[in-house]
This record gives sequence, C-alpha cells and structure tokens, in this order.
Amino acid sequence: MRGQSWGIALLIGLMCLIRFSLSAVGYADPLWLMQQLSISIDSNIQMPYIIRVWAIRDIVLAVIVALANRDSVKTLLLACIAIDTTDIISAHLSGAAGLFSSSETWSLKLTAIAALVPELIALVLLAIRKTDDQIDTEKKQVKGSETAA
Repeated sequence: MRGQSWGIALLIGLMCLIRFSLSAVGYADPLWLMQQLSISIDSNIQMPYIIRVWAIRDIVLAVIVALANRDSVKTLLLACIAIDTTDIISAHLSGAAGLFSSSETWSLKLTAIAALVPELIALVLLAIRKTDDQIDTEKKQVKGSETAA
C-alpha cells in the first residue's frame, strides 16, 4: 500500500480495515460473530473453528497488503480478489446444498463482497495508472529522441 496515490491507498486501507476488523472479532468471539451473521451454532458445530481459520487468514492478508510496497500490491490485490470470489462461491454453494438458510448465505456472501468491492476498484485504478504511466514514458521517449535528432 506504500507509495500509492491517496485514492488507491484509501480503497486498499478500507479493504484492510474491513478484513482485519471483521476477522479480529471473528477470532476473538466466533460465537458472537455467528449470531450477527444469523448462523446457528446447533446446526454448524464446526463453524467456530472454521471462522477462526478464516480470521487468521484474513488478518495475515490484511497486514501483508497494508505493508506491501507499490510493486507487489497489485499481485496481492489479485490474490484478495480470488479469495473473496471463492468465499462468495463457497457461500452460495453451501446455501444451495442446504447447509445454510438464505439469510445465513447472504450474510456470508456480503462479508466477502464488502472487501471485494474496494479491492476491485483499487485494482482498476492501478491498471489505469499503469497505462497512464506507460503513455507518459512513451511520450518522454519520443520527445527525447526528437530533441536528440
């Protein structure tokens, strides 16, 4: 996240904040988080363990992205997008298989979507910025070759 424009840094920071805070709560008190997401402990006795595994993954990911330099942040955002997309698909398939009710399924999907949206926007802005930087570099090269001639 270091070395980014303020807009991209804001989006990445928002994603890290969502990921880290939700994960920290999930790790500290998975039963409370299950209640907030309308997930029944009686029908999902393994869920507190799964929430803690997910929480550690997202805490580590948020810290790595927050500390990333300008060159590696794009790759990390792609990884975050892949993870969140997989989480959404997993929640959907679990709901379709009857493992979660409709409200539980949407709660799980929306937690991943909350991080996915700023990640996608930041990645698009990074791609646009890279294209703009390439155009500027090409213009400088053309201008430099014209001056030399």
